[in-house]
Amino acid sequence: MSNRKDNLPVPFCFNFAVTTSGTPEQLTVKRRATTIAFNENTASPDTITDSANGFLVAGFQPGDQLTVSGSGSNDGTYVVDSVTAGTITLKSNQDLTTEAAGATVVLTAPKTVPDGIGVTVKAKNANTGVIHMGYSSETALNTAGASFTIDNNESIGLQVDNINRIWLDASVSGESVEVLFERNLQL
Repeated sequence: MSNRKDNLPVPFCFNFAVTTSGTPEQLTVKRRATTIAFNENTASPDTITDSANGFLVAGFQPGDQLTVSGSGSNDGTYVVDSVTAGTITLKSNQDLTTEAAGATVVLTAPKTVPDGIGVTVKAKNANTGVIHMGYSSETALNTAGASFTIDNNESIGLQVDNINRIWLDASVSGESVEVLFERNLQL
């Protein structure tokens, strides 16, 4: 079921990890890995592959505006046609240069939040530190003291129009959250 132009299913869930403690990041669908490769498929739509099969868990979906950074020749923005765990197929008019995996590549896709949908951010149970949340990089910084914090297995519900308005930091590098989009209950 969906009430979005780009078919965001509700409920929808993805995982997000803060890369480096002390360096706040905007909340978005993200995959950062050295296992990502790019394929120019002359007669077929071009593809991005992940030998670690992390695209679905990261939350990528058809219709996403996918931004690539860290690859060099393929840095830019593309439109996703289809997604499996290990392959993102781009729209047929999108063009890549073949590039082997090896460099650390970051793929991101912002997600808007439709009316009537709430966002829950839950700190993973395995976290050993604290997740800091704010409305800017400055307020989310784990040393700023102005952020809202959640310990492991705690969550907070938010109402925002785009999840990239939320910034996250962690007291321990690599700590993660689960982000869940759910329809608000109507009384």
